[in-house]
Amino acid sequence: MSFVREDDETFGALLTRLRLDRGHSQLRLAEALCAAAGQPTITRHEVSRWERGERVPGPPWLAWIALVLQVPLDDLERAAAVSRRGVARAAPGPAAAGGGAGAGRGAGPPDGGPVDAHRVLELRQMDDLVSGPEVVRVVRDAYTAAVRQAPGQGRAALGLVAELAQLAVWAGVDAGAAAGGRSVSGLVRDGLRAALHGGQRAPAGLLLGCVAQLHAEHGAGASALRLARAARRLAGPADAGTLAVLWLREAAAAAATGDRGRCDAAIAAAARAHRGRRPQHEPPGLYWLDDTHFAAMAGRCQAALGWPRQALPMLDAALRSAARARAAGGAGLRPRALGLVHVARARALLAGGAVDAACAAAGDAVIAGVSCGSVRLAREIERVRPGLRRGRNYREFAEMYASVARAGRDGDNIGSSRRAVSD
Repeated sequence: MSFVREDDETFGALLTRLRLDRGHSQLRLAEALCAAAGQPTITRHEVSRWERGERVPGPPWLAWIALVLQVPLDDLERAAAVSRRGVARAAPGPAAAGGGAGAGRGAGPPDGGPVDAHRVLELRQMDDLVSGPEVVRVVRDAYTAAVRQAPGQGRAALGLVAELAQLAVWAGVDAGAAAGGRSVSGLVRDGLRAALHGGQRAPAGLLLGCVAQLHAEHGAGASALRLARAARRLAGPADAGTLAVLWLREAAAAAATGDRGRCDAAIAAAARAHRGRRPQHEPPGLYWLDDTHFAAMAGRCQAALGWPRQALPMLDAALRSAARARAAGGAGLRPRALGLVHVARARALLAGGAVDAACAAAGDAVIAGVSCGSVRLAREIERVRPGLRRGRNYREFAEMYASVARAGRDGDNIGSSRRAVSD
């Protein structure tokens, strides 16, 4: 189903129609976009400029609009292209090519470039909230633009290529790509090559570390441990935040091998690095690693080891901290991270024999998954599902899970995601 009436409908006309159909004011739409993106950069006046055709939002904001208004991104992009052609005919030259402030700070012109550190941060925050082919496409477009603009732009530009390669890997796997597939392997290879060519060791280490995490989640503990160690060596004398993340990757890898001693040692090393962090000296992309996420990641490692007495206090502390943050108007844990914590709780509760409580935790994970659409999270739920069958409330969980899975199939979300990131 398409929400565009005419092939030549402009973006402004389409946005106005969609907004009015939903009974939104320009202010309400602006507020919804800011809330979804987690940054207060869009105002009612900016929405008005979009609707009057004075500006056209760039790719990241098109994706946010698609999410907020629940319309296909393709329809918005088609209408935006119509508007850009009209602007180009009316006023050729540099002024016609730019998306203006309507693209948001650092979002770049409508064709996807240039890519800067703020744009990368904006895309990371988008990936925090939602998964799927739309996010994959936007991130990969930014990655391609970064690769094109990197020559002659200095070392920092090559670091951005590596950061976007890492983000593209996460987004792709979240949307259904195989962690060891060709597209993921190609991104890792090219991202590492760019980072090392530019002497950007920390982004290179973080990219390799994310692959180690994915291997650990798929049960390939031995390869995960090799990759995690290599990532830490590759990063070298990095900032404390980077080291904290890489030690946590090693802890997850050790947990996947069943090595409790190595896992505990890695968590302890990560905690020391975390306590010594100086955010002003760290990459902006580590904004997410606060005390709540640290406890969540450490607890997930202990849950993977099957140690409920160690895992549950950490996971419960993360959930309490996230709840306090949300009550105070903060973000807390984003939906995917929240879902992964609930799955880890279910795994730990199963290890402790609390099957009914595990069913409840898995149900919480399903609810979190509805709002983010992560295939990666769905796979984690599938891994704990067999152990839940003995629970008295398993039937309730199974009905909820089946209804969500059926909705995903009917909407073709997972199928379209896998096509978008096919290996």
